[in-house]
Amino acid sequence: MSCCNGSAKAPSTGGQLRQDGHNNTYEVVQDYYGKVLGNTRDLKTSACTASGRPHAHIVAAMKKVPAEVMDKFYGCGAPLPLGIDGLRVLDLGSGSGRDSYVCAQLVGEQGKVTGVDMTPEQIKVSQRHADAYCQQLSYKKANMRFVEGHIEYLDKAGIADKSFDLVISNCVVNLSPDKKRVLQEAYRVLANGGEFYFSDVYCDRRLPQHVKDHEVLWGECISGALYIEDFKRLARDAGFADPRVLSSARIDVTDPELSQVVGNAVFHSITYRLFKLPEQLESLCEDYGQVAVYKGTIKGHEHSYQLDDHHTFVTGKPMLVCGNTAAMVGEDGVSWLAKNFQVTGDRCVHYGLFQCVTGPLAPAAASQGPSAPADICGAGSCC
Repeated sequence: MSCCNGSAKAPSTGGQLRQDGHNNTYEVVQDYYGKVLGNTRDLKTSACTASGRPHAHIVAAMKKVPAEVMDKFYGCGAPLPLGIDGLRVLDLGSGSGRDSYVCAQLVGEQGKVTGVDMTPEQIKVSQRHADAYCQQLSYKKANMRFVEGHIEYLDKAGIADKSFDLVISNCVVNLSPDKKRVLQEAYRVLANGGEFYFSDVYCDRRLPQHVKDHEVLWGECISGALYIEDFKRLARDAGFADPRVLSSARIDVTDPELSQVVGNAVFHSITYRLFKLPEQLESLCEDYGQVAVYKGTIKGHEHSYQLDDHHTFVTGKPMLVCGNTAAMVGEDGVSWLAKNFQVTGDRCVHYGLFQCVTGPLAPAAASQGPSAPADICGAGSCC
Protein backbone atom coordinates (compact mmCIF):
# COMPACT_ATOMS: atom_id res chain seq x y z
CA MET A 1 0.00 0.00 0.00
CA SER A 2 1.20 3.51 -0.70
CA CYS A 3 0.46 6.84 0.88
CA CYS A 4 -2.08 9.17 -0.72
CA ASN A 5 -0.35 12.39 -1.76
CA GLY A 6 -3.18 14.72 -0.84
CA SER A 7 -3.54 18.46 -0.47
CA ALA A 8 -5.07 18.61 2.99
CA LYS A 9 -4.32 21.83 4.84
CA ALA A 10 -2.60 21.63 8.20
CA PRO A 11 -4.91 22.29 11.15
CA SER A 12 -4.69 25.66 12.83
CA THR A 13 -3.05 24.72 16.16
CA GLY A 14 0.50 24.13 14.91
CA GLY A 15 -0.04 20.43 14.28
CA GLN A 16 -0.44 19.50 17.94
CA LEU A 17 -3.51 18.47 19.92
CA ARG A 18 -4.18 20.50 23.03
CA GLN A 19 -4.24 18.27 26.10
CA ASP A 20 -7.53 19.54 27.49
CA GLY A 21 -9.85 16.54 27.35
CA HIS A 22 -12.12 14.74 24.92
CA ASN A 23 -13.82 17.82 23.52
CA ASN A 24 -10.68 19.00 21.72
CA THR A 25 -10.24 15.58 20.11
CA TYR A 26 -13.83 15.68 18.89
CA GLU A 27 -13.27 19.17 17.48
CA VAL A 28 -10.13 18.14 15.60
CA VAL A 29 -11.82 15.10 14.05
CA GLN A 30 -14.96 17.06 13.15
CA ASP A 31 -12.88 19.80 11.53
CA TYR A 32 -10.64 17.38 9.62
CA TYR A 33 -13.41 15.18 8.23
CA GLY A 34 -16.05 17.88 7.91
CA LYS A 35 -14.03 20.81 6.58
CA VAL A 36 -10.35 20.09 5.81
CA LEU A 37 -10.87 17.01 3.64
CA GLY A 38 -12.73 17.61 0.42
CA ASN A 39 -12.61 13.97 -0.73
CA THR A 40 -10.43 10.85 -0.50
CA ARG A 41 -7.74 12.42 -2.72
CA ASP A 42 -6.91 14.83 0.13
CA LEU A 43 -5.71 12.05 2.45
CA LYS A 44 -1.99 12.05 3.32
CA THR A 45 -1.56 8.35 4.19
CA SER A 46 -3.02 5.04 3.07
CA ALA A 47 -4.57 4.40 6.50
CA CYS A 48 -8.01 5.57 5.45
CA THR A 49 -8.16 3.83 2.09
CA ALA A 50 -9.39 0.32 1.37
CA SER A 51 -6.88 -2.41 2.29
CA GLY A 52 -8.07 -4.81 -0.38
CA ARG A 53 -10.71 -5.25 -3.04
CA PRO A 54 -14.10 -6.06 -1.46
CA HIS A 55 -16.16 -9.10 -2.43
CA ALA A 56 -17.78 -8.85 -5.87
CA HIS A 57 -21.23 -8.63 -4.28
CA ILE A 58 -20.10 -5.66 -2.18
CA VAL A 59 -18.59 -3.98 -5.24
CA ALA A 60 -21.86 -4.46 -7.12
CA ALA A 61 -23.79 -2.94 -4.22
CA MET A 62 -21.43 0.06 -4.09
CA LYS A 63 -22.28 0.90 -7.70
CA LYS A 64 -25.79 1.82 -6.58
CA VAL A 65 -24.58 4.16 -3.81
CA PRO A 66 -24.93 7.90 -4.64
CA ALA A 67 -21.75 9.57 -5.91
CA GLU A 68 -21.57 12.15 -3.13
CA VAL A 69 -21.76 9.43 -0.48
CA MET A 70 -18.95 7.47 -2.16
CA ASP A 71 -16.74 10.52 -2.63
CA LYS A 72 -16.86 11.38 1.08
CA PHE A 73 -15.89 7.85 2.19
CA TYR A 74 -12.69 7.65 4.29
CA GLY A 75 -12.69 4.05 5.55
CA CYS A 76 -9.76 1.62 5.81
CA GLY A 77 -11.40 -1.55 4.52
CA ALA A 78 -14.72 -3.13 3.68
CA PRO A 79 -15.99 -4.52 7.02
CA LEU A 80 -19.24 -5.77 5.51
CA PRO A 81 -20.13 -9.45 5.89
CA LEU A 82 -22.44 -11.21 3.48
CA GLY A 83 -25.42 -13.29 4.55
CA ILE A 84 -26.91 -10.58 6.78
CA ASP A 85 -30.40 -10.48 5.28
CA GLY A 86 -33.00 -9.46 7.86
CA LEU A 87 -30.42 -8.37 10.45
CA ARG A 88 -30.32 -5.15 12.47
CA VAL A 89 -27.06 -3.31 11.70
CA LEU A 90 -25.45 -0.41 13.56
CA ASP A 91 -22.71 1.56 11.77
CA LEU A 92 -20.40 3.37 14.22
CA GLY A 93 -18.90 6.55 12.83
CA SER A 94 -20.94 6.13 9.67
CA GLY A 95 -19.56 9.30 8.06
CA SER A 96 -21.10 9.93 4.67
CA GLY A 97 -22.92 6.60 5.01
CA ARG A 98 -21.29 4.44 2.34
CA ASP A 99 -21.22 1.26 4.41
CA SER A 100 -24.73 1.92 5.74
CA TYR A 101 -26.04 2.31 2.20
CA VAL A 102 -24.44 -0.96 1.15
CA CYS A 103 -25.83 -2.72 4.22
CA ALA A 104 -29.30 -1.37 3.43
CA GLN A 105 -29.12 -3.53 0.30
CA LEU A 106 -27.61 -6.55 2.07
CA VAL A 107 -30.16 -6.72 4.91
CA GLY A 108 -33.11 -6.28 2.56
CA GLU A 109 -36.37 -4.53 3.24
CA GLN A 110 -36.99 -6.54 6.43
CA GLY A 111 -33.67 -5.56 7.97
CA LYS A 112 -32.69 -2.17 9.35
CA VAL A 113 -29.56 -0.03 9.39
CA THR A 114 -28.69 2.82 11.76
CA GLY A 115 -25.67 5.06 11.29
CA VAL A 116 -24.19 7.15 14.11
CA ASP A 117 -21.71 9.96 13.48
CA MET A 118 -20.70 13.12 15.35
CA THR A 119 -19.89 15.24 12.28
CA PRO A 120 -22.86 17.38 11.16
CA GLU A 121 -21.52 17.79 7.61
CA GLN A 122 -21.24 14.02 7.15
CA ILE A 123 -24.65 13.34 8.68
CA LYS A 124 -26.22 15.78 6.22
CA VAL A 125 -24.63 13.93 3.29
CA SER A 126 -25.86 10.54 4.53
CA GLN A 127 -29.38 11.79 5.21
CA ARG A 128 -29.72 13.70 1.95
CA HIS A 129 -29.93 10.63 -0.29
CA ALA A 130 -31.48 8.00 2.02
CA ASP A 131 -35.13 8.12 0.97
CA ALA A 132 -34.45 8.28 -2.77
CA TYR A 133 -31.94 5.45 -2.47
CA CYS A 134 -34.40 3.13 -0.71
CA GLN A 135 -37.02 3.97 -3.33
CA GLN A 136 -34.47 2.96 -5.96
CA LEU A 137 -34.22 -0.40 -4.16
CA SER A 138 -38.03 -0.70 -4.47
CA TYR A 139 -38.53 -0.65 -0.70
CA LYS A 140 -41.92 0.53 0.54
CA LYS A 141 -40.18 2.61 3.18
CA ALA A 142 -36.59 3.47 4.08
CA ASN A 143 -34.80 0.82 6.12
CA MET A 144 -32.00 3.09 7.30
CA ARG A 145 -31.62 6.19 9.42
CA PHE A 146 -28.74 8.38 10.57
CA VAL A 147 -28.28 9.82 14.04
CA GLU A 148 -25.87 12.53 15.17
CA GLY A 149 -24.02 11.38 18.27
CA HIS A 150 -20.79 10.07 19.76
CA ILE A 151 -19.89 6.39 19.46
CA GLU A 152 -18.72 6.40 23.09
CA TYR A 153 -22.21 7.41 24.23
CA LEU A 154 -24.67 5.41 22.17
CA ASP A 155 -27.09 5.54 25.07
CA LYS A 156 -27.37 9.32 24.62
CA ALA A 157 -28.09 8.70 20.93
CA GLY A 158 -31.05 6.51 21.91
CA ILE A 159 -29.45 3.14 21.12
CA ALA A 160 -30.99 0.53 23.43
CA ASP A 161 -29.43 -2.56 25.02
CA LYS A 162 -29.27 -5.69 22.84
CA SER A 163 -31.00 -3.91 19.94
CA PHE A 164 -28.64 -4.91 17.10
CA ASP A 165 -27.36 -8.15 15.58
CA LEU A 166 -24.33 -6.65 13.89
CA VAL A 167 -22.18 -3.61 14.67
CA ILE A 168 -19.80 -2.39 11.98
CA SER A 169 -17.19 0.36 11.94
CA ASN A 170 -14.68 1.50 9.37
CA CYS A 171 -11.45 3.17 10.52
CA VAL A 172 -13.24 5.08 13.29
CA VAL A 173 -12.50 3.50 16.68
CA ASN A 174 -8.90 4.78 16.53
CA LEU A 175 -10.27 8.35 16.31
CA SER A 176 -12.04 8.00 19.65
CA PRO A 177 -10.49 9.46 22.82
CA ASP A 178 -12.14 6.67 24.86
CA LYS A 179 -11.73 3.38 22.99
CA LYS A 180 -12.54 1.34 26.08
CA ARG A 181 -16.00 2.88 26.25
CA VAL A 182 -16.56 2.35 22.51
CA LEU A 183 -15.99 -1.38 22.95
CA GLN A 184 -18.19 -1.47 26.05
CA GLU A 185 -20.99 0.30 24.20
CA ALA A 186 -20.70 -2.01 21.19
CA TYR A 187 -21.04 -4.98 23.54
CA ARG A 188 -24.01 -3.41 25.31
CA VAL A 189 -26.07 -2.75 22.18
CA LEU A 190 -25.40 -6.16 20.62
CA ALA A 191 -27.92 -8.94 21.12
CA ASN A 192 -26.53 -12.26 22.32
CA GLY A 193 -25.06 -14.01 19.29
CA GLY A 194 -24.31 -10.70 17.63
CA GLU A 195 -20.97 -9.50 16.35
CA PHE A 196 -18.78 -6.40 16.15
CA TYR A 197 -17.27 -6.74 12.66
CA PHE A 198 -14.91 -3.86 11.87
CA SER A 199 -11.72 -2.56 10.29
CA ASP A 200 -9.32 -0.23 12.05
CA VAL A 201 -5.68 0.82 12.37
CA TYR A 202 -3.31 -0.79 14.87
CA CYS A 203 0.34 -0.40 15.79
CA ASP A 204 3.12 -2.78 16.82
CA ARG A 205 3.93 -0.62 19.86
CA ARG A 206 2.52 2.04 22.18
CA LEU A 207 3.00 5.40 20.50
CA PRO A 208 4.93 8.22 22.22
CA GLN A 209 3.02 11.32 23.23
CA HIS A 210 4.37 13.57 20.47
CA VAL A 211 2.87 11.18 17.86
CA LYS A 212 -0.43 11.00 19.73
CA ASP A 213 -0.56 14.81 19.81
CA HIS A 214 -0.04 15.28 16.06
CA GLU A 215 -3.27 16.63 14.56
CA VAL A 216 -2.75 15.55 10.94
CA LEU A 217 -1.69 12.05 11.98
CA TRP A 218 -4.72 11.87 14.28
CA GLY A 219 -7.09 12.81 11.48
CA GLU A 220 -5.33 10.33 9.19
CA CYS A 221 -6.09 7.49 11.68
CA ILE A 222 -2.44 7.04 12.72
CA SER A 223 -2.00 8.86 16.05
CA GLY A 224 -4.97 7.09 17.61
CA ALA A 225 -3.84 3.60 16.60
CA LEU A 226 -3.82 1.24 19.55
CA TYR A 227 -0.96 -1.13 20.32
CA ILE A 228 -2.52 -4.37 19.13
CA GLU A 229 -2.01 -6.22 22.42
CA ASP A 230 -3.65 -3.38 24.34
CA PHE A 231 -6.62 -3.60 21.98
CA LYS A 232 -7.00 -7.32 22.70
CA ARG A 233 -6.97 -6.63 26.44
CA LEU A 234 -9.64 -3.94 26.10
CA ALA A 235 -11.80 -6.17 23.90
CA ARG A 236 -11.67 -9.03 26.40
CA ASP A 237 -12.39 -6.68 29.29
CA ALA A 238 -15.48 -5.45 27.43
CA GLY A 239 -16.77 -9.03 27.10
CA PHE A 240 -15.41 -10.04 23.68
CA ALA A 241 -13.48 -13.04 25.00
CA ASP A 242 -11.86 -14.26 21.78
CA PRO A 243 -10.98 -11.54 19.22
CA ARG A 244 -10.45 -13.01 15.74
CA VAL A 245 -8.49 -11.44 12.87
CA LEU A 246 -10.13 -11.78 9.47
CA SER A 247 -7.59 -9.86 7.37
CA SER A 248 -4.60 -7.54 7.76
CA ALA A 249 -2.65 -5.17 5.51
CA ARG A 250 0.37 -3.02 6.28
CA ILE A 251 0.05 0.77 6.10
CA ASP A 252 3.00 2.68 4.65
CA VAL A 253 3.46 6.29 5.71
CA THR A 254 5.57 7.54 2.80
CA ASP A 255 5.07 11.27 3.32
CA PRO A 256 8.63 12.26 4.42
CA GLU A 257 7.57 14.68 7.16
CA LEU A 258 4.98 12.34 8.68
CA SER A 259 7.30 9.34 8.39
CA GLN A 260 9.89 11.21 10.43
CA VAL A 261 7.31 11.81 13.17
CA VAL A 262 6.22 8.15 13.50
CA GLY A 263 9.77 6.74 13.35
CA ASN A 264 10.01 2.93 13.41
CA ALA A 265 6.40 2.28 14.38
CA VAL A 266 4.64 -0.19 12.08
CA PHE A 267 0.91 0.18 11.35
CA HIS A 268 -1.64 -2.27 9.98
CA SER A 269 -5.23 -2.05 8.86
CA ILE A 270 -6.94 -5.07 10.44
CA THR A 271 -10.47 -6.40 10.18
CA TYR A 272 -11.54 -7.96 13.47
CA ARG A 273 -14.50 -10.13 14.39
CA LEU A 274 -15.70 -9.83 18.00
CA PHE A 275 -18.61 -12.10 18.94
CA LYS A 276 -20.94 -11.51 21.88
CA LEU A 277 -21.51 -15.01 23.21
CA PRO A 278 -21.86 -14.83 27.00
CA GLU A 279 -20.98 -18.03 28.86
CA GLN A 280 -19.93 -19.72 25.60
CA LEU A 281 -16.52 -18.24 24.86
CA GLU A 282 -13.55 -19.22 27.01
CA SER A 283 -10.16 -17.58 27.48
CA LEU A 284 -8.48 -20.50 25.70
CA CYS A 285 -9.58 -22.86 22.95
CA GLU A 286 -10.83 -26.05 24.59
CA ASP A 287 -11.47 -29.42 22.96
CA TYR A 288 -14.91 -31.00 23.29
CA GLY A 289 -14.71 -33.14 20.17
CA GLN A 290 -17.12 -30.87 18.28
CA VAL A 291 -17.43 -30.81 14.51
CA ALA A 292 -18.82 -28.01 12.33
CA VAL A 293 -20.06 -28.21 8.75
CA TYR A 294 -20.76 -25.18 6.57
CA LYS A 295 -23.93 -25.55 4.52
CA GLY A 296 -22.92 -23.22 1.68
CA THR A 297 -26.03 -21.13 2.21
CA ILE A 298 -24.51 -17.62 2.20
CA LYS A 299 -24.88 -16.04 -1.22
CA GLY A 300 -21.40 -15.18 -2.47
CA HIS A 301 -19.83 -17.86 -0.29
CA GLU A 302 -21.42 -20.94 -1.83
CA HIS A 303 -18.22 -23.00 -1.91
CA SER A 304 -16.51 -22.00 1.32
CA TYR A 305 -16.71 -19.58 4.23
CA GLN A 306 -13.81 -17.81 5.95
CA LEU A 307 -14.47 -17.25 9.63
CA ASP A 308 -11.05 -15.71 10.28
CA ASP A 309 -7.46 -15.86 9.07
CA HIS A 310 -7.05 -19.48 10.14
CA HIS A 311 -10.51 -21.01 9.66
CA THR A 312 -11.88 -21.60 6.18
CA PHE A 313 -14.82 -24.01 6.02
CA VAL A 314 -15.32 -25.90 2.77
CA THR A 315 -18.99 -26.47 2.03
CA GLY A 316 -20.16 -29.85 3.25
CA LYS A 317 -16.78 -30.85 4.71
CA PRO A 318 -16.70 -31.62 8.46
CA MET A 319 -14.08 -29.74 10.48
CA LEU A 320 -13.00 -30.48 14.02
CA VAL A 321 -13.27 -27.22 15.97
CA CYS A 322 -12.60 -25.87 19.43
CA GLY A 323 -15.46 -24.83 21.68
CA ASN A 324 -15.05 -21.14 20.88
CA THR A 325 -15.21 -21.70 17.14
CA ALA A 326 -18.23 -23.98 17.57
CA ALA A 327 -19.99 -21.17 19.46
CA MET A 328 -19.15 -18.58 16.81
CA VAL A 329 -20.58 -20.62 13.96
CA GLY A 330 -23.73 -21.70 15.74
CA GLU A 331 -23.49 -24.02 18.75
CA ASP A 332 -26.94 -24.03 20.43
CA GLY A 333 -28.26 -21.73 17.69
CA VAL A 334 -27.12 -18.52 19.43
CA SER A 335 -24.76 -16.94 16.87
CA TRP A 336 -26.20 -15.00 13.93
CA LEU A 337 -24.28 -17.46 11.73
CA ALA A 338 -26.10 -20.49 13.18
CA LYS A 339 -28.51 -21.03 10.28
CA ASN A 340 -25.56 -21.53 7.94
CA PHE A 341 -23.75 -24.21 9.95
CA GLN A 342 -24.41 -27.59 11.49
CA VAL A 343 -22.52 -28.12 14.75
CA THR A 344 -22.33 -31.65 16.12
CA GLY A 345 -21.41 -32.44 19.71
CA ASP A 346 -21.82 -30.70 23.04
CA ARG A 347 -19.56 -29.89 25.99
CA CYS A 348 -20.37 -32.86 28.18
CA VAL A 349 -16.93 -34.38 27.69
CA HIS A 350 -13.75 -32.28 27.80
CA TYR A 351 -10.61 -33.55 26.07
CA GLY A 352 -8.26 -30.83 27.28
CA LEU A 353 -6.78 -27.86 25.49
CA PHE A 354 -7.53 -27.87 21.77
CA GLN A 355 -4.44 -29.02 19.89
CA CYS A 356 -3.65 -25.86 18.00
CA VAL A 357 -0.67 -25.78 15.66
CA THR A 358 1.90 -23.31 17.00
CA GLY A 359 5.54 -22.41 16.57
CA PRO A 360 7.55 -23.08 13.39
CA LEU A 361 4.96 -25.50 12.01
CA ALA A 362 2.12 -22.99 12.10
CA PRO A 363 2.71 -21.31 8.71
CA ALA A 364 3.04 -24.63 6.90
CA ALA A 365 -0.02 -26.05 8.60
CA ALA A 366 -2.04 -22.93 7.97
CA SER A 367 -1.20 -23.16 4.26
CA GLN A 368 -3.19 -26.38 4.16
CA GLY A 369 -6.26 -24.22 4.67
CA PRO A 370 -9.47 -26.24 4.81
CA SER A 371 -7.63 -29.53 4.21
CA ALA A 372 -6.02 -29.37 7.63
CA PRO A 373 -7.44 -31.89 10.13
CA ALA A 374 -8.53 -29.26 12.64
CA ASP A 375 -8.69 -25.51 13.08
CA ILE A 376 -5.29 -23.87 12.90
CA CYS A 377 -4.00 -21.23 15.30
CA GLY A 378 -1.41 -18.58 14.66
CA ALA A 379 2.08 -19.05 16.08
CA GLY A 380 2.28 -18.57 19.82
CA SER A 381 -1.45 -18.08 20.33
CA CYS A 382 -4.64 -19.98 20.75
CA CYS A 383 -7.55 -19.84 18.29
